[in-house]
Parts: sequence; C-alpha cells; structure tokens
Amino acid sequence: MNIEWRIEWLDEIDSTQKELERRIKHAHAKSCAQSQPKSQIQLHTKAQFIANPQNLEAQNICLVANKQTNGIGSRHNNWESPEDALMFSFIYGAIPKDIPIQSLAIFFGYILKQTLNALGSKVWLKYPNDLYIENQKIGGIMVSIVKQTIICGIGLNLKDKKFKSLDICIDKKEFLEKYFQDLQNAPNWKQIFRNYKLEFYKNFSFSFHNHHHGSKESEIISLKDAILLDDGSIEVNGRIIYNLRLME
Repeated sequence: MNIEWRIEWLDEIDSTQKELERRIKHAHAKSCAQSQPKSQIQLHTKAQFIANPQNLEAQNICLVANKQTNGIGSRHNNWESPEDALMFSFIYGAIPKDIPIQSLAIFFGYILKQTLNALGSKVWLKYPNDLYIENQKIGGIMVSIVKQTIICGIGLNLKDKKFKSLDICIDKKEFLEKYFQDLQNAPNWKQIFRNYKLEFYKNFSFSFHNHHHGSKESEIISLKDAILLDDGSIEVNGRIIYNLRLME
C-alpha cells in the first residue's frame, strides 16, 4: 500500500523542524482541550495548523523550505542556509518497531545515503547523523521526539561557495518522491544496520560531539577505536556511548 504524503513548500521560515514541533504541540494541546471546559485553557491558533490533531502523525507531513532563517544543525546548533539546499522535515508514522530509538538518525540517514548513491553520489553516513563526501560534511540528519511523535529533519547542501556541496545535481521534488518511496520500501532494520556496520570503518579518522542527556554540554569523542554495537550505541575504550540528540 502506497503512503500518501502531504508536502508543503515554504518560501521562507525560521526552521521546518521547529514548525513541525509547534504544530504537534498545538495539536496536542487542542486534543487535550476537547475534554475540558474552554474557560480552563487558552490556545493560540494559526490557520496553517492541521484541522484534526489526532491524525497529525498518520498524515505523513513534510515541510520543505527554500530558506531557513534559524535552522537547526545536526548538533542542535544554528544551521546557516547555503545558497541552494534541500531543507525538509517530516513526520513518518511507519517506522519499524525493532529500531532502537538512538538509531533513528542512522535509519533515516542510511536510506537517504542509499537513495543518493543510486543516483551516482559518493555520499556516506558519518556516525551518528552527518552526511559526508570524502572528509567534508555536506549535510545532516536530526531527530526530535515531541509528544511521542518522531520528526526527522534533513539538510543537504546543493550549491554553495562557502560549504562543500552534493556531488550530483538533483531535482528537489523528484528526489523527495524517490526518498519517500525508498523509505516506504526500506529493508528491515537488521539489514540496514548490517550494511552500515560494514561501512563504519570510514568513521575511524573522525570524532563526534556527544551531548549529555538533559544538557547542552557536549564532549568530543574520537571514533578511532570505536565499536558499533547492535543497538546503535558505540563502545570506546570499554565505555558505552549512546546518541542522545533527541529533543522532547
């Protein structure tokens, strides 16, 4: 069965990720308010919000922006919009149940990598959520969890003088259709993880910022001797480290 997508193209917005988070929080508040007297709760409404909040996740919504004024990077830092980029966030309700929560970025990112590879790109997925060509970053994946709803945000540099960009030309609309089709027809998580584990050696000359849960502080972890474990965490010098770049 094909999944229907509602794709909204936005000329400019602060952040597609933040906008979906706002919509989810609004929908959640509206749903809770339905069982309470109106005098007990005050809601801020916007015309673009989904009319039926209970079906928000099931609708598989995707927001695409031509420009973001306050985008979120893969480490939850501000992400500067390149000259030309594919910047989108989406809610996907058909995530396989066997995926560990800390591996969601790997799941979404690896399918994206495969879609790009099939079109001729040499992009690879750097642990835990960055897109690289050779030793330079061209994009990233972030996952937010808001009111038990999973949002995936992806930024991909297409053309820019300051930043490394994708090594192939893509049509944004056609690429999104292909990516969502590949996402729907993705192999099981065990197969995806097995393939990613075979490529994990590409990480050994890099490091990553590990965020402490509930804090904005982070530490730099070398991936030189890292071992990728089955649940998506890594073992470094006997220490188990989880990717906790999720927002509630």
